[in-house]
Amino acid sequence: MRRPASHAKPSASGSHRRERLCEAFRLEIDEIIQFELMDERVDAVGVRHVALNAAGTAARVYVSGDGRSEADFAAALRALNEAADFIRRSLGQRLSLHRVPTLAFVFDKALLSASRIEAILDEERARFAGRPATDDAGP
Repeated sequence: MRRPASHAKPSASGSHRRERLCEAFRLEIDEIIQFELMDERVDAVGVRHVALNAAGTAARVYVSGDGRSEADFAAALRALNEAADFIRRSLGQRLSLHRVPTLAFVFDKALLSASRIEAILDEERARFAGRPATDDAGP
């Protein structure tokens, strides 16, 4: 007897499980970084999102830091990636997982883009607020 093809789309419950798992990873990794990872380079770094690959073997952990210079944040990313095995072991223990995905920490550019857009909008609002009202009624 032939087995059915295994390349069918994941069910809705499968994607819901993945979302719950990513959210659990996000919360636990953030807590591990804040309270268990004793490295001053990662102070004020927060986990914003976790993306798990289709096989569940690798995860990208999107982090951001408030008010940090680019050099400081690059050092924080290096520290997190160096501590990835420790964080992975702690994550497996906290969530009682047999297989924990490999972790790669990356900079979340969405927050930076949003703050840049907001700054540009603030400048434009200030510029337009200083303009005198134009009279559209012609001569």
